[in-house]
Amino acid sequence: MPTSQPRKSRKRTREIREQSRATGTRYTEAMRANDRARAGGQQSPPRLTATRTLLLPLVQDALPGLYGLAELLLRLRMDMVLDHEGVLLGYRDSRRAPIPGAPIEDVEDAYYRVRDALPEGTEAFADGMVDEILPPTPNVLLLVGSDGGDVVHLTTIEVAEADLVLLAEFADALDRAAGPRPGREFEGLTEALREIGRVPYYPWMPEGGEATVARWVRQALSTVLHSPFEGPRGAADHGTLANVLRYAQGWESVEVDQDEEQAAERALVSMMRAAGWA
Repeated sequence: MPTSQPRKSRKRTREIREQSRATGTRYTEAMRANDRARAGGQQSPPRLTATRTLLLPLVQDALPGLYGLAELLLRLRMDMVLDHEGVLLGYRDSRRAPIPGAPIEDVEDAYYRVRDALPEGTEAFADGMVDEILPPTPNVLLLVGSDGGDVVHLTTIEVAEADLVLLAEFADALDRAAGPRPGREFEGLTEALREIGRVPYYPWMPEGGEATVARWVRQALSTVLHSPFEGPRGAADHGTLANVLRYAQGWESVEVDQDEEQAAERALVSMMRAAGWA
């Protein structure tokens, strides 16, 4: 009679799950790494990565750029292949746009990890396919004003600090490449940005010079890189909205009072401005 494999203890399952989150790998990959480490007689505590919890107002008009950034990253990494009529046939690997301090492959990985941390339904919401984030998820709360109108969707996401740093370095590098004196190490990136702005190809991509493209990238990343809680009221507004999320945990929507509504509106306007919509 065959014997079954012993089930993993709850402690080890928890350890593998934490390692999966910390390293950005799938559970099965983290489990294999854990098994290999144990087979070598080593304990394998998860490689902890510093994380940051972001409290975000999910502003519909500010989100499309974040999702459209995937195509721009692809353009920086690869060349478009067009036929004689200008129809896109595909892409070929080029590596023509080195980014000092922020390799494009690493930037892509960080971008997708951060984007994937957003709640389910956010992309459809950003595309305007739905007026509310569906299906309702426990960590998304719709704030409703005293007049019954929607104010904003509110959520928190947890992302690796290193991913945010890399995305910020990427935006800084593009700003440098688009500046008046980029330096020789930025020449390839400057030319790539100029080409993207000259032939944007996709309607949601920026059209113009390299400075236009660099500015668009920073605006696209504003959802995760810009804090809507700056200024003299920022800390108080953050505390107010964090408290709303706490007392309405698990709800789909909640009616807020005047102070809470004003705090949410200030955060919303801040995000809109950062994204170039206000």
